[in-house]
Amino acid sequence: MLPLFLIGFMGTGKSTLGRALAADGFAPYIDLDDYIEEHESMSINGIFASAGEAGFREIEARALRRVAVSDNVIVGCGGGTPCYSGNMEWMNRRGITVCLRASHEVLLRRLSQAQQQRPLLRGMTREQLSEYIRIKQLEREPYYGKARISFPSDRLETVEEIADSCRDFKESVGGLYLPEYD
Repeated sequence: MLPLFLIGFMGTGKSTLGRALAADGFAPYIDLDDYIEEHESMSINGIFASAGEAGFREIEARALRRVAVSDNVIVGCGGGTPCYSGNMEWMNRRGITVCLRASHEVLLRRLSQAQQQRPLLRGMTREQLSEYIRIKQLEREPYYGKARISFPSDRLETVEEIADSCRDFKESVGGLYLPEYD
């Protein structure tokens, strides 16, 4: 199986679905941000603070290419990963890109609950967060829209929903064969 790249806006459930698929024996899962933090011995926030966004994006592009050297892997990408360094085009050549899509209401609820764990969102009112989600999704849509598969991710809340989503995901990617990559 070619590598699968899970892309989409923050809060769409890339980590939740990727970890569940790995636990189900579908393929090993690598969270790109976790990989970067481990190999750089620094948090993502620390990298942004010391190297700036441009420096982080260079590190991210190199890490993306390292983690996808084997075929049988699921890579959970950061929300901005497809938007920089030719990453989206590279992922589409190398494997199968799947864009997770959650409704605005679900994203707003999930990100409101996780604001303290996401420094970029800290201190935003609900209205500011809603507008941020809307604007950032519009900015990133030209990249997200290049994914080979779009997968609904509103139903990743309960154990049953996650199991159903894993089954649906496997059906969505099953039998999808892409030409050899370069």
